[in-house]
Amino acid sequence: MIIGSVESCLSRIYGDSAFNDTMSTRVSNAMLIGDIIGQIGFGAVIDRLGRKFGIILCTCFVCLGIALATASNGVTPTGLFWMLVVARGLTGVGVGGEYPCSSVTTSEAAEESGRSRGFWLCISGCFVIDFGFLVATIVPVVLLAICGMDGLAVVWRLSLGLGILLPVSVLYFRLKMLNSDMYRREALTKNIPYWLIIKNYWSRLAITGSIWFLYDFVSYSFGIFSNTILSIAVPGNSLMQTWCWNIVLYVFYPFGALVGAFLVDRLGRRYTMASGFFAAAVLGIIVGALAPQLVKVFPLFVILYGFFLAFGEMGPGDCTILVSAEMYPTAIRGTMYGLSAAIGKAGAAIGTQVFTPILRALTVRTGGDEIKAQGYVFIIGACISLIGCALTLIFIPELNTEKLERQDIEFRQLLEANGYDLSQLGFATNESSVNPADEERQGK
Repeated sequence: MIIGSVESCLSRIYGDSAFNDTMSTRVSNAMLIGDIIGQIGFGAVIDRLGRKFGIILCTCFVCLGIALATASNGVTPTGLFWMLVVARGLTGVGVGGEYPCSSVTTSEAAEESGRSRGFWLCISGCFVIDFGFLVATIVPVVLLAICGMDGLAVVWRLSLGLGILLPVSVLYFRLKMLNSDMYRREALTKNIPYWLIIKNYWSRLAITGSIWFLYDFVSYSFGIFSNTILSIAVPGNSLMQTWCWNIVLYVFYPFGALVGAFLVDRLGRRYTMASGFFAAAVLGIIVGALAPQLVKVFPLFVILYGFFLAFGEMGPGDCTILVSAEMYPTAIRGTMYGLSAAIGKAGAAIGTQVFTPILRALTVRTGGDEIKAQGYVFIIGACISLIGCALTLIFIPELNTEKLERQDIEFRQLLEANGYDLSQLGFATNESSVNPADEERQGK
């Protein structure tokens, strides 16, 4: 989400003629496209080569991409922009890889440890991501306060560059991590029956992918373009004021994810997700219908906008991560999770691509009334959320009481019924994710 602040800096430094809408969309979408590649690629990698290998490799991609983005340069501004596009795409490959690598690893670790799988997967997934969004809105404000409007070049480069601190800080611990016992036991690393997997799991992929698509279409569009929405609502605000309001807005992201984490094991995945979709839809309709009146009380507009985003994180934000990890067996969990997430990111890429043209077209149709046009955009987001709510209630099963091992048992039965040699399952390694002291006690 930090790219919104970076784009604001680039627009002011180089002007709208050089950094136009087309280039802005390319910069925004570069990481999303990289995400899709990383999600699909690393999803397959962690199933074939191990969870540890995948998570270390994607960390390296993130670090390299951030370094190149921070150092972006060119003979002309256009050259600089294109280097930034490529670097952001490379970062996206690593960030996209984090989705299957981190979520699948966390779900298996929580299952083996006996902890609440739903709560911890939400905390380590959606909540951490959303907390990162919040930090990404605070950093540019601090840098702008230090550097001032004359130092925007430093602001945007450091805003990107400081992001390398987190992946570097966790790399050591990832080098020490182990593949889960579930993966070592159930891994399918050779002679993979792709057609059998597609034939039996395509319907689940259609469900998890479609709901993730709808969620990301709304969430990323309204998140990445929050600066645009806020500047339209109060055109007289300075860059600093807009960014500060953005911080208030983004506080709602981790708040929503945290509430969802406490609900998923109580209400269940299906009802938590549906509730979030429905609440976001209701609030979107209210904000959309009353937009001209709400912007006159701008703090109220920001609060309602924030709750609109928070309900999305509480429901589908948390639960898409959960169900995409829980609906598939260990042997193909990374691949299917990655494909589900990639379909979701396709929704994000399409949403960010069409957001500006839709807003511009609606502005023309409303006779140049940008506020009313913005209200219609909220109503469109609400309608998409209602579709997501309906799909959730119809197709998502209740998974909070099921063990992940049940999926593995069913998958083994499927393989055996189709003549697959079950002795080929397993990941050859001497490592164990069981504590040595526990192993010693078990031996006694």
